[in-house]
Amino acid sequence: MTAVIECQGLTKHYRRVTALAGLDLTVEAGMVFGFLGPNGAGKTTTLRILLGLVTPTSGRARLNGRPVPDPAGLAGVGAMIEEPAFYPWLTGRANLAVLARSGPAGASIGRALAQAGLAELADRKVKGYSQGMRQRLGLAVAMMRQPSLLLLDEPANGLDPAGMAEFRALLRSLADGGTTVFLSSHLLAEVEQVCDQIAVIQSGRLVSQGPARAAARVRVLVAPAERDAAVAALARWAARADGADGVLTDTADGRAVNQALGQAGIWAQQILLERPALEAAFLSLTGETHAAAGR
Repeated sequence: MTAVIECQGLTKHYRRVTALAGLDLTVEAGMVFGFLGPNGAGKTTTLRILLGLVTPTSGRARLNGRPVPDPAGLAGVGAMIEEPAFYPWLTGRANLAVLARSGPAGASIGRALAQAGLAELADRKVKGYSQGMRQRLGLAVAMMRQPSLLLLDEPANGLDPAGMAEFRALLRSLADGGTTVFLSSHLLAEVEQVCDQIAVIQSGRLVSQGPARAAARVRVLVAPAERDAAVAALARWAARADGADGVLTDTADGRAVNQALGQAGIWAQQILLERPALEAAFLSLTGETHAAAGR
């Protein structure tokens, strides 16, 4: 597959603060890619460098195969970085018309408004918009030129549950149509539902990259006296003890696990199929507490 985003050793210092410390990252085309990290990890700085708004101290980045900054590399890119700003006395449609006149030709205002779920609200003045409506308008701006790559920074802020569901469906349809979506977000549950892959950064460095949804695994509950024997019987699946009566495996085949236990003369009290939540993995990777993750 073709890499649409490449970062190699990307570093950025702001006086005494290091925002990025040698970030290496590759994003392939045609997926919804989640970019995660605690506050101050360097997510927005990365996005600003990719868009040519900030110059890195060292390292290099490529967008659509071209070194950053390069207008040709940005030609097929739509972006929404932080909370969008608009002319409050103009309607949503008029705001997009102004931006279309000041940008490259080929913008489709009506289609972008419809995709963002604002077709019926486009002729209201923006000063009367809620935060969620402003976010939708920002998304419409990003999609005006039918970009092949969307860079989105916290785009779901202010959306209600119905808006979240529509937003997930929109991103999925864009990716299915060939648009790569690079999504920076704190909403881990939403990321887990919509993203194909995720990357987690901490202190400006990549600490993990892989599928957004962890593989399912089998958890077995046995009598405490039989736990160690169960671990040995299930060793082929990297079994390990989990509490006084639990055994975790790296397989999703409950039937095979049950059969292996039976052959060892062990009868499970429960065999459970579970899928670890993204939140748990994120907190483990970043060392964040639940309280800090909500900031």
